[in-house]
Amino acid sequence: MQLKYKLAISATAAGYIISLITSLILPVALVLLIPTAISIIGVLILSKQSIALKGPTTPAQTITEQKPTYEQNRVSEGLGIEETEHAIAQDPFWGPIQDYIDVLQEMIISEGQKDALDNEIVEKSLSLLTRIKHLIPQLKEMNAGNMNHNIQRLVFKDLNGAINPFLKLSGEGKRINRRLLLNGLKDIHTKLSSYVESIEQKDLIELQTRVELIHQRYGSAD
Repeated sequence: MQLKYKLAISATAAGYIISLITSLILPVALVLLIPTAISIIGVLILSKQSIALKGPTTPAQTITEQKPTYEQNRVSEGLGIEETEHAIAQDPFWGPIQDYIDVLQEMIISEGQKDALDNEIVEKSLSLLTRIKHLIPQLKEMNAGNMNHNIQRLVFKDLNGAINPFLKLSGEGKRINRRLLLNGLKDIHTKLSSYVESIEQKDLIELQTRVELIHQRYGSAD
């Protein structure tokens, strides 16, 4: 603030000196206006500099408040995921399936590190197991007996039953028959896609039913 006052006083003094010099050649009315004009210009320049130094007008307090709110939302989402995972782990049907998926993932990673499985097979197998894991909450909610049985058989028998014989092959045997295993993994992915479509169809039917109910309750004219 002291610097601003000093600059303002300097501008006024400069205007006074200039008016004395110009009084010899300019009319008195113009000479009297010179100090005032210089003072006004100085004030405007100082005002612009002050605004520039202050930067954005968004209060720091608002930003601070927004950040905790965002973090609280993320924590709430995380708690929801943890609750879902806990419910599945405690489920007598889906809990063992999820545990065995973890076992299969560790086994596949281990065999890949030993070069018993090549990178593509490891990647496709892990992707498949991860996809099944993500589908479990929706399958649990849908509770379709036939679909649930197929997933159980897939995890405990079919997938493990295809990978284990492949691991017993020689290096040349693996090279020749790797495409056979990859095609099997592809077939499983295709089957899972059909399950996803069934889940989406169920959700769509539920949405249509709810919207129709809302229309019946609130859409009619009073």
